[in-house]
Amino acid sequence: MTARPVLSIDTSFDPESAWFASGRTQLYGRMGEQFSIVPFGRASAERRRILRQIARAEGGGNPFRGIVVSSHGRTSCVVDDESPDGLLISHESPAQEIELWARGRVLYFCCGETASGPLFDQLLDAGARTVVGFTGRLCATTVDGKFFWRQLDQELVTCALHDQLAPGFERARQQFLERVATRLAALPDGAVREDLARTMDLLASMVIRGARTG
Repeated sequence: MTARPVLSIDTSFDPESAWFASGRTQLYGRMGEQFSIVPFGRASAERRRILRQIARAEGGGNPFRGIVVSSHGRTSCVVDDESPDGLLISHESPAQEIELWARGRVLYFCCGETASGPLFDQLLDAGARTVVGFTGRLCATTVDGKFFWRQLDQELVTCALHDQLAPGFERARQQFLERVATRLAALPDGAVREDLARTMDLLASMVIRGARTG
């Protein structure tokens, strides 16, 4: 295994997020032999511990090439109940913290509204190669809707594991839009159709910024 590791963070505490976290666990079970993945779960994903882990990897000469985050979010922020001020990272974080997150990495935030506001610009200016997230808010309520969101997250995390830049994420998004649209076209009116229509809207809110080539 020669690829530098990827840091995976899940800061969501509510029971509704358990189905989402289990998707990453399944993915890592399949891909753990091929890639080095360092997971931080609900109880351990606290800002100071995450920053120490990133710095420790840098100091050890094996820095993370990507960071993938699953959490609740708001404009330009990733929420974490255990962190100071309830935030894992935000546009108001100290510049040295934003730079530590950014350093030449692919960053994927599965956090509602985090892509709104200045945070992504700050991360790119600080050296991130690609930053991916959403301006909309995740809102899946039906089994079908949750299934598609978990599948989307797995595909975007896979892009990060393979060190894909913006074009790779854009292809994954387009393929997933087509998949959801095909399913949506076959559905009658009802809760599942409404849920997948909201999924289409949220996919349209996906922000993919950064390098086009390595």
